[in-house]
Order: sequence, then C-alpha cells, then structure tokens
Amino acid sequence: MAYIGLRHPVMAKITAETYGSAITYAAGMVIAKAIGANITWNRPDNPLYADDAISENDNGVTGGSVELNVDDLADEARAYALGLEKVGSTDAYSLTDKAAPYVGFGYIRVRRKSGVTSYQGFWYHKAQFGENSENAATKGESIEWGTPTLNGTIMGVVTDNTGVVRFREQQMFETEAAAIAWLEGKANISGT
Repeated sequence: MAYIGLRHPVMAKITAETYGSAITYAAGMVIAKAIGANITWNRPDNPLYADDAISENDNGVTGGSVELNVDDLADEARAYALGLEKVGSTDAYSLTDKAAPYVGFGYIRVRRKSGVTSYQGFWYHKAQFGENSENAATKGESIEWGTPTLNGTIMGVVTDNTGVVRFREQQMFETEAAAIAWLEGKANISGT
C-alpha cells in the first residue's frame, strides 16, 4: 500500500470533557488546505529486569506531537485554533499570553493499494496547537513559498467506562465524500 495524498484538515474546540464520557465539541471548521501532517508518538521504554534479562516492558503511548503544515491560515482560523483575540469589532487580532484552546482535529489520508484508491479518516480527540515561528522573505528571481506550520501536543482522553486512554480514531472509506462526512461529523461541522 502507498499513501498518496493528504486532505481536509479540520478542528473543533472542546467544550466539555468528562472522564469516562464522550467529548463535546463546539462547531468546528476546515482550517485550510493540507500540505503535511507529521505525528510523533511518545512511548516510554521502561524495561523490568529479572534474572539478568528483560522480563517485562511497557511501551504504551503516553502522548504525542504533531506538525500540521497548511497552505494558509486566515486570521479567523488562527483565532479559533491558536486563541488569538479579536480586537473590538475591527479585523485586527492580538496575540496574548493566554493558552491556546484544547481542540479535536483530523484529516484525510489518501491511500492506493493494488490500483484501488481509498480514503482514511483520522480524528485526534484532544490537542493543543501553537505557531512557534514566523518567517518572511523577499521575493527574488524565483518564489520560495512560505506556509504556516502549527505545532501541537496530542493528549489522551478516557471516553467511555473502560478506563482505556484513547488518542486517535481512524476509519477507511471507499469514497472521499464518505470520509469527509465522517470527519466533519467528528468535528461538529454543520451540514453533516
């Protein structure tokens, strides 16, 4: 199998999170067009030695980090995802010392296997994003595209009575439309 594309990044602010219950999200939004998503999972390597050898080991996921690169990030999306404050009734926004909101986020990864294209939806239950650097460059003889990258921390949640900490859901779909409907349903985007 080969992954040949990335599409439709969405986010939704968390409005309620109760241990053992499904998370409630505010109305979400498609934040931009996707360029890249890099997820790194944190896994401890914590061996128990007995009789001079490793007897047990725990390498379960404890969290993760994400780099989400998009084509553009409008001020409205920056305010939604990063917590920028709108200044009065103007179109101006202010970066403050407030922490960014907790959000759920997801995207679609396009897969091809044996000549058949399918669409894999990913939904991360809880994350917090920041835009850690800003770059600008003059236009020279050739254009060097500058696009924003959101850096985030992925956190685990307990969404049912099993006590299992969950980080992500994923599902495969035959059509892009079905994957979008599933993903927008997770992000509480109206019209799904």
